[in-house]
Amino acid sequence: MIRRTAALAALAALACAFSFANAPSAAAEGELSPVMVVLDSSGSMTARDVGGKGTRMDAAKRAVGSMVDGLPAQAQVGLAIYGAGTGSSGAEKAAGCRDVRVVRPVTTVDKAALKRAVSATKASGYTPIGQALRTAAAQLPKEGQRSIVLVSDGEDTCAPPQPCEVAKELSKQGVDLHVHTIGFRVDANARAQLACIAQNTGGTYHDATDADSLLGVLGRVTERALRHYEPTGKPITGTADPVTAPTMTPGQYLDTLDPVEERFYAVDLKAGDTAYFAATAVFPRGNPRDLEVLDIKVTGPNGADCYQSERELNTRAKDGGSLTTMLSWNGTVAGSSKPKGCSVPGKYVFRVTRDARGGGADRVPVELLLRIEPPVTGSQGEPAQTSLVEFAQPPAGAVRGVRGGGSFNEATTLSGPGRYGETIYYGEELFYRVKLDWGQGLAYRVTFAGRPDGATTNIRTGLFSPIRNEIRFDTTAYTGSTKVLPSNGKPIATPRAVYLNRNANDSSLRKASVDGWYYIVVKLGVASGDTPPGGVPVTVDVAVAGDKVAGPEYGGSADETPAASPTPEPSASEPTPSGSTTEAGGPIGNDDDARPTSDESSMLPWILAGAGVVLLLAIAVTVTAVVVRRRKPPTPPTYPGNPMQGWPNQR
Repeated sequence: MIRRTAALAALAALACAFSFANAPSAAAEGELSPVMVVLDSSGSMTARDVGGKGTRMDAAKRAVGSMVDGLPAQAQVGLAIYGAGTGSSGAEKAAGCRDVRVVRPVTTVDKAALKRAVSATKASGYTPIGQALRTAAAQLPKEGQRSIVLVSDGEDTCAPPQPCEVAKELSKQGVDLHVHTIGFRVDANARAQLACIAQNTGGTYHDATDADSLLGVLGRVTERALRHYEPTGKPITGTADPVTAPTMTPGQYLDTLDPVEERFYAVDLKAGDTAYFAATAVFPRGNPRDLEVLDIKVTGPNGADCYQSERELNTRAKDGGSLTTMLSWNGTVAGSSKPKGCSVPGKYVFRVTRDARGGGADRVPVELLLRIEPPVTGSQGEPAQTSLVEFAQPPAGAVRGVRGGGSFNEATTLSGPGRYGETIYYGEELFYRVKLDWGQGLAYRVTFAGRPDGATTNIRTGLFSPIRNEIRFDTTAYTGSTKVLPSNGKPIATPRAVYLNRNANDSSLRKASVDGWYYIVVKLGVASGDTPPGGVPVTVDVAVAGDKVAGPEYGGSADETPAASPTPEPSASEPTPSGSTTEAGGPIGNDDDARPTSDESSMLPWILAGAGVVLLLAIAVTVTAVVVRRRKPPTPPTYPGNPMQGWPNQR
């Protein structure tokens, strides 16, 4: 093992405390997060909508009505309206800029009352977006996951306060308050303002070009705010030119991409480094296109073509969810057979391309994850594995209630082997994670219970490595009968994780060559036709096999500290009973074993920064530049019976 000085150990601990690269926490407490909807009723909403279907206000009323009809019965939703109480003359501006009315407070949704209130609204006045945001935020709880969904057809006409400045104020109220904005037939200036509000609060921006698109986008954004994928990362803007690409250090970043756009990002690599660069695009439910493509390509110093790229596609993007592509690059590692211009230390550029042609002009958030692995200078650890973990026997015991997270960042910890269950709703994508030390592997399967009135849709599950490399997935149709994924009866599995797996010929073995958090993703597609009330019970059976062993011995200079993989401790879904065993019969320990740790012998070391790492991390103590989404531990729901009846798989 590598010996570290006290200074390096302190640096590793500090890095662990402030890193967000692999720092998810459990999903928010409770079933659904409270949401405040803010609706523009200013004078500009009296303009005729495209196609002669009435005014913009008529379109907004239909969209709100449709959104309300689709809300779960237990949803906590409120509604505020601005611009409906005055005219738009100069003499009325002072009053108009205070004209924000809370139509319904945040409480268990009363669908009929909400629709009556909206139906009675008339558009007439000013556009006090900044004041409306403050009013809406005041209606929400002071802590916990909560969201504002704002619909506007134009810029604020009342500043001050400037909406972007108000958004910055709101961001200081807690990382769990997000504003999602919808621009209804807006111009470039209004779009920029609304996008600024979203970006400063960790929310998302969406365009609605006509009544039909507003009807779709309002519903899906509100549903997503109730329980959704929360994009996370330090804001970054990639360039259209590789020469001017911003230089990234290891961590997680957040950018946005148009339907057809490429962005460039630079990374400095030293001799022996391996870079892992992942991009995760986040799509809203009701995405305009079914087919989304996300591509990553790497070029070397001085623009050398490294002839390596990775591409993934999502053929059900209209259901919402995410799409992840990961490219690993080890050109500077001794013995690699990369092109001449790509085998030397220097500045490498990663190009990320989103390709989604046809329909809509929506930008989507894209998470960028960069991890750099230093060279191994000592032992490489255990020999490569030649087989996948299997279920020696199905997990026994009662199903433990969990609440899946909405993203990689918020994946709920499954504390070792066992059976975990909850209800998944139509259109949801749930994330769980299992920690594997060196020498450990996992196998799992997912069962979607049958329900007589179940809608026809797709189901899917996928397993991702700590570097967001999808190891395997399975998908099939769900029509209401019990379905198990994978549908071939064999579990989705990894080998026992060892460093030398990266040299295996089998990709399923090769992808488990790092230790850390492995992610189980479960998705129930959007129903075709009417969505039945309630969801589908789902059970995830997990086996963990193997004992913890010594990992590879990494090298690195003082400014290339191979510190422990940075992951603050989340809340586990439920303690694992003491004495529970692995698939192979050995003890896996208690709940603490399933939590992130700074133990240097168990977590893959990553370079955290370049020459200024000590100074940068010290600054981070007082000024945290990253966006870290932390949530309360989930309250395990009661689980009605055993839902092991059947589920379908889908992508």
